[in-house]
Amino acid sequence: MLTISYVFQVICMKRRSFGECHRLKGLLRFQEIGKNLCYASIHPDNNILEPLGQHFINRLPSMNFIIHDKNRNLCFVYDTTKYKIINGSNIKIPAISEDEKFYQDLWKIFFKTISIKERTNPRCQMQFMPKKYWKDLIEEP
Repeated sequence: MLTISYVFQVICMKRRSFGECHRLKGLLRFQEIGKNLCYASIHPDNNILEPLGQHFINRLPSMNFIIHDKNRNLCFVYDTTKYKIINGSNIKIPAISEDEKFYQDLWKIFFKTISIKERTNPRCQMQFMPKKYWKDLIEEP
């Protein structure tokens, strides 16, 4: 049925959204903003908040977390028993904890230390980690 134009378009949309969801499963960075509460912001092209949240519910069932889709201003909020998708304007995100700030600084130092300046290849780096996701990362590629 791929010869029918609208079927082909739907398949292409599905592939794009599944691919983006798969990439964000590996690139999402949680930050501790409170005791047993983590926060992550994303800027996806597709509305993938629910499948992404379901993945992290399965991976981190005992952790409270918020995934904030900043493009649509929606939040996936999970409290170890149930989840909700709510409007992001209703939620106030506190600053990151002191422990989190300490570990982020350690990660940045580690990231800088292991990199070899002469072997930096931004084109290859962008192939594995697209530039549009860099604003949500802790390290500076």
